[in-house]
Amino acid sequence: MDTELNSKETCSVEIGIARSSASSAAATPGRETITEAIEVEATSRRNSALDDVCAERVVVIEDVDVTTNASDEAKRADARKNMQEDFMIEEQPRSSDQSALVVTTSLMNHRACFINHQQPSGPASLPALAHQLFSKMPALFSTSGDAETQHPPSQSITDENGSKWRLCAGAAVLNSKNQLLIGERIGKSGSWQAPQGGVDGGPKQETVIEAASRELYEEVGLKSNHHVILEKIDCELPVPLKCKYKTTGTGSWLEKEGFVGQELNWVIFRCANSNLERDPSQITNLAGLNGETPEFSAVRWENIDWVVENIWEKKAKPYRVLEEALQPLMKRWDERCADPSFTGRWARDASRSVGVVEGLIARGLSEEKAKIKAKEPYIQDWQQHRDKREWSVLTYDIDGETPRRELLYPLGDFEEVFEGESTLFGGTDGGVVTRSCFYLAEMDADDSNPIAHVTVSETPRGREESLRYMKNGELILRRTFWHSWRSDKVVSTEVFVKSERT
Repeated sequence: MDTELNSKETCSVEIGIARSSASSAAATPGRETITEAIEVEATSRRNSALDDVCAERVVVIEDVDVTTNASDEAKRADARKNMQEDFMIEEQPRSSDQSALVVTTSLMNHRACFINHQQPSGPASLPALAHQLFSKMPALFSTSGDAETQHPPSQSITDENGSKWRLCAGAAVLNSKNQLLIGERIGKSGSWQAPQGGVDGGPKQETVIEAASRELYEEVGLKSNHHVILEKIDCELPVPLKCKYKTTGTGSWLEKEGFVGQELNWVIFRCANSNLERDPSQITNLAGLNGETPEFSAVRWENIDWVVENIWEKKAKPYRVLEEALQPLMKRWDERCADPSFTGRWARDASRSVGVVEGLIARGLSEEKAKIKAKEPYIQDWQQHRDKREWSVLTYDIDGETPRRELLYPLGDFEEVFEGESTLFGGTDGGVVTRSCFYLAEMDADDSNPIAHVTVSETPRGREESLRYMKNGELILRRTFWHSWRSDKVVSTEVFVKSERT
């Protein structure tokens, strides 16, 4: 199992603190306690994470004795009272002399567990112990609980020869580079595959799409219509998105249940989350959700040809089918990215802006200045570069005529040098900002081209994500800003309309 903490949907760091026994709770003057060490570790993880909204807050509970005397019960009661609005708290007995306090936030998928520990001896430092506790936590305490969820038997099909095949759904998630999301199976080093599982039967039979969405969530923590969206298939595929493969002779449970193999039905998703695009390990949850046993120890993006060459031999056929079926979809995606209809002059309609004043205040402006700037004219010329997926953007001064700056937005990571004062980047003397451009699937965009151009900027003031997409002939700009010194975020939306050149 992966020793790194997996990010959650809405929080980039697990909350937790080791609970010391009474004999080890006292801190040596001038030496940090285990509480402080783990708080440092939590803060470090929070600040270095690339989650989509980062932690709303990181809560650390001070070391307390885990014995069951009245004083401890009072402390537990106080903790419940103080955190009732934000957390669900439950105690799980571990043994006669040990207990674990499990805290699940309403904003997270993971649980933070409070465990007994011994003070480190020898050269081990408290921060190192904190790191070890955080790293081992997913392996020691799964969100799945003690009992697995009981799913209905999987649906099956019987072929003309009377052979029975288990109906299975596979989730093929593609990023902007047309790479496939794969996971390394726990206990099988080097064995990588896409999320998959049986299609539930029973009274409420699942569809293949429902099953693929469920498996995607249970195995890697990704939600359909949030982290990913269904691929728009508007071209003819060379082969059906399904394939039978035999598992006979493997001694698996499928063989024991009378199945000769599985029919794997592929469902294609597109990445719709910038953090998933840039580093899936920062956004996925591999702990096993909905009571399921964890399946993967790591995740990554990989080219489909590599996956086909390295997949388990018995499963190679459905992956070859997937590779063939994806060819026109990959080509169509590249065509969409080259034609988002951004070309032309765009002027912001300030009367339709939402959250812009709050966003400017978050970037350091006073409320008075933010209100003035939010109403100022904002005009840009967008022109496609030599690579049609890249853009050259000319921004004008408030008079709408005087060019202020011209920027090239290339695909991938790059550095931008700016001079003078910058509301977005911070400071008054210029500097260098690390940026990255790519495309994502976007649910709110026009159905004819459901994509967004994304720019992520790492600035001294914080991280900003800017998504631009077309909707009803207008250019929509949605910015999300995470402060470098706070854990919350600010989201704003601006509407740009076509403007004639004067």
